[in-house]
Amino acid sequence: MMSRSLKYLLSLLFVVMMLPAAEACTSAVISARATKSGRPLLWKHRDTGTEWNHIEHFRGKRFAFTGLVNSDDAERKEVWAGANERGFAIMNTASYNMKPDSLKYLPEREGEVMKAALGECGSVAEFEEFIKNMPQPRALETNFGVIDAEGGAAYFEVWDYGYTKYDANDTAQCPNGYIIRSNYSFSGVQDEGMGYIRYQNAEYLLHRAYAAGALSAEWIFESASRSFFNAMLNTDLMSNPSSASGWAIDQDYIPRKSSSASVVVEGVAKGENVDATTIWSVLGYPPCGYAVASWVKAADEIAYPIAAADNGRSAANRLAVSLKRKVFPVSRGNGSRYMRMDIISRSIEAMRPYEQQSIRAAKTVRDKIAKDGFNLDLIKEYNRQIKATAPDAEAIVSAVVAQSPNL
Repeated sequence: MMSRSLKYLLSLLFVVMMLPAAEACTSAVISARATKSGRPLLWKHRDTGTEWNHIEHFRGKRFAFTGLVNSDDAERKEVWAGANERGFAIMNTASYNMKPDSLKYLPEREGEVMKAALGECGSVAEFEEFIKNMPQPRALETNFGVIDAEGGAAYFEVWDYGYTKYDANDTAQCPNGYIIRSNYSFSGVQDEGMGYIRYQNAEYLLHRAYAAGALSAEWIFESASRSFFNAMLNTDLMSNPSSASGWAIDQDYIPRKSSSASVVVEGVAKGENVDATTIWSVLGYPPCGYAVASWVKAADEIAYPIAAADNGRSAANRLAVSLKRKVFPVSRGNGSRYMRMDIISRSIEAMRPYEQQSIRAAKTVRDKIAKDGFNLDLIKEYNRQIKATAPDAEAIVSAVVAQSPNL
């Protein structure tokens, strides 16, 4: 007969195997005083076990909201970044150094908690009350980043029985007005967790942009989510033409093979209409994707490339995945850790015109709504334009590969 201890070990192993793949991301909360436009920004560069995600609209307990979801989550139990009709926005990074006891036997709940918070919380203050009132143990080990329409901007490092708040508007805590998190918590166990070098990469990049007055959604996509700067080595693969034309090892850069999206929620400046809150999304591996905007008040009127319009897959995500598979063409042995920088650089160049056009058009919509109030016709025209000018995935992939010789 099987011993009691063996039965316990097997049952524990089963539970562990059933847990979802861990999230590992790089992120930032940027207060209005630190940005080029005077609007707060919430950035999540998502790393996860799934390649497929899209943007979807929901009706919550109190508020409607729009967010990033796993396309294969049939029941839509989780949201991984998003904003609601009150201008409250949230995202997270998994933390691995707060040691919550509950996660020894319970699945992580970050995505479910963020979905609930978007439906119930109208501000950073309400989110703090939401966290306080959660039943304990919370089954959380995470850094939640949040902003709101009143200028609130903060991180909450949350675990089973407590949390620590870091306020981006507190000049003593945060002199430059922005906070970065990867996959460890400042309130957790020192030197444990993950993402220390990615944190250093982001800190270096954001500090330079802050000093130049350049922090914006488009800067984040172009210069952070597609950056191959490594702070440990003090090298940038994209700044050296010879290295950008050959192979490189996928290690400790902000974009990684596991990167599946980059999302920036841009809040509103003081006096602007809250409906101008804009969700910018690059779906799929960010160096191979392009940014498209969405707005909560538009409900299901979401631009075709980022909606689940093609058998549950978004068109923008499909294109990025197709290019990414050319970036990482080797599967045997340790080959999956090697990436082709020529494909990356050509993909970025191929996607840039589509992103620039999308951002220019979305800024026009955002600015008119910020000043004059919500206008669904403006958004419908933006969505029509983005669909009509969307890249031909097959042609893009063929062109990128044709220009890149076998190495």
